Amino acid sequence: MSETNMGRVPVGDPIPLRLDPTTKQRLEEVAAGIGPRRFGALVRVAARRLLADPDRVPDALAQARRASADARRIPWGERPLDLDPATNTRLHELAHEFHTDRSAIVRVALHRFLTAAGRFRHPVLREDARTDLTCRTRVYLNRSTLVRLEKLISRNGDALTAAAIRVAVRRLLDDLGDLAADLATIGAARDLTPEVLGPRTNVHFDDDLRDQLDTLADQLDSDRAELMRLAARQLLANPRGLEKAVTEEIYRGDANRARLLARDARRRQAAADQPAHTPSRAPSPQGNPFGRRHVFRFDEDTKRRLEELADEYGPRRVSALLRVGIRRLIAYPAADEALAQARRADAQARALPHHPVTLKLDSLTAARFRALAACHEASPRDLVAVAVHRFLTAPGHYRPTLLDEAGVSGLDEKFKVSLRPSARRDIDRLADRHGTRLSSALVRVAVRRLLDNSGDLAGDLENVAPVHDLRPAHRTARVDLALDDELLAHLDALADRLGSDRQELVYLAAKRILRSRGDIENQMLDEMFRAPTSRKHLLARHARRERIRRMDRGSDT
Repeated sequence: MSETNMGRVPVGDPIPLRLDPTTKQRLEEVAAGIGPRRFGALVRVAARRLLADPDRVPDALAQARRASADARRIPWGERPLDLDPATNTRLHELAHEFHTDRSAIVRVALHRFLTAAGRFRHPVLREDARTDLTCRTRVYLNRSTLVRLEKLISRNGDALTAAAIRVAVRRLLDDLGDLAADLATIGAARDLTPEVLGPRTNVHFDDDLRDQLDTLADQLDSDRAELMRLAARQLLANPRGLEKAVTEEIYRGDANRARLLARDARRRQAAADQPAHTPSRAPSPQGNPFGRRHVFRFDEDTKRRLEELADEYGPRRVSALLRVGIRRLIAYPAADEALAQARRADAQARALPHHPVTLKLDSLTAARFRALAACHEASPRDLVAVAVHRFLTAPGHYRPTLLDEAGVSGLDEKFKVSLRPSARRDIDRLADRHGTRLSSALVRVAVRRLLDNSGDLAGDLENVAPVHDLRPAHRTARVDLALDDELLAHLDALADRLGSDRQELVYLAAKRILRSRGDIENQMLDEMFRAPTSRKHLLARHARRERIRRMDRGSDT
């Protein structure tokens, strides 16, 4: 079928693609908004837009790879390393000579050791028996490297990992080799978690489009799937004119354009004439749960308390109890205030306290520090928070400045400030790479940078300084809740009005129903058995169950 005949433009063989679940879901939502079965055409539009500007693809691909690697990095594994004074001095001098830290050199040494271990049993045993290891330092290593090293060493008995690390360091000090190249390629390497991709999706591509993708992939040392993931992200980031582009992709011939546009207009008019939020299923006469089940997450304590309260009305009554809570929340006139209060209470419960820190400055720097604080009407704590945040965002080459700051004297002025736990931890981690107890000097380096270049300090004081660390909400208990279409529509409308989502509102409804149980008996009966003929039967059964429960407790009242 040609482009001028009636029907869809023929496409080639299917190409298997794997996208991350979030990107695929967003593509499906965009495609569903254009029309049924539009996913393949939308993916082809993304590919054509990527190929239309090939000059920008290399930079975009490199940026996407860096962002993916940053998001999937595994933190360093911190490990203490005891050395004799001579080896410790030689390692320090080598790090200073190559403008790096000791951890990077140890990572290179371990990589070389694992690549060509040779006969290591007796050197490791001799190293483990040494008694002159008086200098302790902390190094940061890849976790996978430590696992491989322990597996290699444990083949001959106990896992003498520390001794094996010292053997690897001594081998490197005896033969440096091309250490500069290894530091650039190996010393900076970090472990990465595997990229999470969803199941395979088949999309039909014509031969010309497939050949263009393969040619571009060969030029960039990539593959078809990686380029399509990049194309999908770029399409979602700039979704301009998608409906027209998808229309042209499906019906390229002029003979079909008018018919397609007319059909699309009829479909839109039918969707506009349909009553909003019409329930697709009516409740059964017996009042049983109806509608599609939805999964919500609660903390273990809230779920346990819901189950205890629901068991008073019979087995498996959690869904009815939650629906009663949702209906109460929807009818509550001050739902916005309740949600705001719940958010404040949740943030306050999960907020981590700031760590107290003493900032010591010389007189001249302290005067500048006070003047800057007075100019912006800020406290010393806020200025230090902004300075540390900027430093951690872009530390740059700070080693010489840090060493100079560590030797400064005359620090007579003291300021009592505090830092977020995560910022304090990152500062300690950076400082420990260049020596012990340099965290205070590193904070002073950050403060001096802020004094030399304040930049948009007003904006940072508003956005950075008030932020507290929050523990992640541990909501791992799953509850399956059946909601009818009408109740779901009201819940979504409330979520849109309050800027929330279903999960947050259902959790709020659960907390409110546990806190205020007044007149819940009749509402539970209405929710479980909505037909009037079932009320008498339910009340009698509930009375029998309550009488049996009291007899089991040994009470005849």
